[in-house]
Amino acid sequence: MGAIARMLLGIMAAALPLGCGNGTKPAAAGTVRGRLTFQNQPVAGGTIVFTPDRDRGSSGPPIRTDTGPGGAFTLMRDGGPAIPPGWYRVAIAPPPGDTHAGANEAFPTQLCRPDQSTLVRQVEAGKDHFFEFAVSVPPQ
Repeated sequence: MGAIARMLLGIMAAALPLGCGNGTKPAAAGTVRGRLTFQNQPVAGGTIVFTPDRDRGSSGPPIRTDTGPGGAFTLMRDGGPAIPPGWYRVAIAPPPGDTHAGANEAFPTQLCRPDQSTLVRQVEAGKDHFFEFAVSVPPQ
């Protein structure tokens, strides 16, 4: 199973317990920008998914984006950069068929699924966030 397929499977599993809102007014949103590198090289065409961390009280659908030139990304939700505050589990996948890393430097597959990734970030209300994801693996 490819990295993107594993990521989508993990996102679907994480999104299953979605419930109805409790009628409270949502907190002010934050914005999220960042950069993805692998082995100190920018990753263009990679995928970043922020999935609300239900274990820390966050809810809502996952937010997905692709990295552009230089590995840069901006999370967008409903056509704008306003991201609900809360804790998010972050999943990262390289571009499909990515071969820029050496044969002994495979992208860590656990990062491709939010339920297995150890990456967690907090989005704070009204703040502009910049998250740098520098993925590296030792040569084997």
